Amino acid sequence: MKTRKWPTLMLTAFTVLSFWACEDWGQMDPPAGNQKTPKLEQVVKITFEDKEFDPQSLNYYAYEGGDIAEIEDDDVHGKVLHLPDGYARMFNPLNRVEVQNGVSLTFWVKQALRIDEETEEELESDLTGALFSFQNSNGTQRMFLTANGWLKYEGVDGEYEVNNPETNKVSQNPLLLPAGEWHYMAITVRNDGYSIYVDGKQRIDKTVQKSDFDFGKIVQFMAGTPYVYIGNGSDSPTQEMWIDDIAIYRNQITDSQCQVPNIDGEGAFEYLVGDPIITVGAEDNSAAWWTAFSNYFRMPVNGSMKFEFTNHTSGAKNWNNWCFALCTDDERGGSDYAEYFVIRSDLYGWGDSYASGTWTSEGYDNLDTFRADMEGAKVTVTVQRNGATVAVEAVAKAINGNVYKEAFTTTCGDGTQVVRAFFIMDGSHIVFDAEKTTALTTVPVAKTTIGAEDCSAAWWTEFSDYFQIPVGQNLHLEFENHTSGVGNWNNWNLCLCTDAERGGSDYAEYFVIRSDLYGWGDSYASGTWTSEGYGDWDTFRADMEGAKVVIDILRSGATVTTTAVATGKNGNVYKETFVTDCGDGSQTIRAFLIVDGAHLKMDNSNCYLYTPLFK
Repeated sequence: MKTRKWPTLMLTAFTVLSFWACEDWGQMDPPAGNQKTPKLEQVVKITFEDKEFDPQSLNYYAYEGGDIAEIEDDDVHGKVLHLPDGYARMFNPLNRVEVQNGVSLTFWVKQALRIDEETEEELESDLTGALFSFQNSNGTQRMFLTANGWLKYEGVDGEYEVNNPETNKVSQNPLLLPAGEWHYMAITVRNDGYSIYVDGKQRIDKTVQKSDFDFGKIVQFMAGTPYVYIGNGSDSPTQEMWIDDIAIYRNQITDSQCQVPNIDGEGAFEYLVGDPIITVGAEDNSAAWWTAFSNYFRMPVNGSMKFEFTNHTSGAKNWNNWCFALCTDDERGGSDYAEYFVIRSDLYGWGDSYASGTWTSEGYDNLDTFRADMEGAKVTVTVQRNGATVAVEAVAKAINGNVYKEAFTTTCGDGTQVVRAFFIMDGSHIVFDAEKTTALTTVPVAKTTIGAEDCSAAWWTEFSDYFQIPVGQNLHLEFENHTSGVGNWNNWNLCLCTDAERGGSDYAEYFVIRSDLYGWGDSYASGTWTSEGYGDWDTFRADMEGAKVVIDILRSGATVTTTAVATGKNGNVYKETFVTDCGDGSQTIRAFLIVDGAHLKMDNSNCYLYTPLFK
């Protein structure tokens, strides 16, 4: 990303004086007597997506010697506001409505992971830079909030502050906002105090007696002051961060707005259209072309999907197998329907985006053999969207062990729209593996190497990133294991805990398990183990050096099933499965890896959350 340098604090880009003429910020209250209770009303929602956001609705600034704030692409959220060393300002939308019983904000935020260049140690999160502030025209009156819940108000009618990290060390970073991760925040300032939720969990609920300070003054200031700043407002520059999906309300939000929303919209995103179709096409392979279709699988911006199925074919022609289409978000034959591409298992295709695409393949040497091998072949098709780029990889494993691999990459639209995928039969039929056909969400991996490479890390000193697992989601991790080889336990360790940082007041471990079928924790004793391949510990210790490890953590209500498969360089396989109940199943949980006389190398391209498409 190329940024521009700006020499002073107060240089502005894209100032638009006619802003109010083109934006509908909300409506005034209905006539007196028509409203019994305050009505929840969102007065603005900013998503930063191209078709929904006018970039000239914000002013963009840089701190002295820094980089101006700008809109950029993010792997998880699509278009977001990046504040590398700058900030943004907008006219206050609350000026155009009547504030009722409070003011609320919701948004996604990610603080940059900062590393000390000399010690290479991770620095603490930015606790003093403002996330948001409300200010008058010259900044002499203000109210701001920071990542640790520091609220400060300076107005003509008084001053108030709480949770200043410089004077209140006990409450340093009570919001538990680990850097390098996206977090959802919901903030309400009401007439008697304020509350903050992070990732659906209440972190602050401060009630202030009117005799101590009238918080109604802060509410009215937020409603009446002319400007809202993003990444500016305290006495120190806000460190690098990213912001998305900003919503401002003219009253107190409810629990529904405090809970983590689906990234792709207000409700649950509709991945599957219609009732599940597990078997696609007639089982005698008599389906003619363009008569037998799978469900539509809707894919959000930067979304990914993995389909697993068994392929069956008449064997008559190369194309009498699975075919795959990617199209616009409309029904076949609809007015907005268009095909980006259709591809087949025999390296052929067509469509609007097909000619500009590229193919790679392995194993296609004899088409007579190919036709025979595709009967009963196990097929995995993975589709990944990265902006406008769509990459499809298909791997077919025949019953006799032969493997056919094809990969097709092209550009589809501008990357900002929902697309649909579906399968078509032609003298063929497929049977999906319902549990393994999933929607994927890549998780960021900031720490790709865990532990010293000489495997000298002591127990409970080196950890992976935290991986949050929301309700209804499963986690997949892949990494390379390295060990000192001294003890069976000198390999990977996995902890599943509450959605809190180690050592925090709400931190508790459901369980810790090791690669050698051992563990502990609050939920450990009630769990059950199954395993395969374990017999000789001397062999196990040797095999774990350089072993490829795949861990899947599946949530089903309160039940958590953890399966780890380690494959040694010599092909030996060790599989362990641990099943137990963790909480009541309604809460987000966290997972992290620990080393002990070992080190791990994460495969960040194969770490993701996933959920079954057929439910």
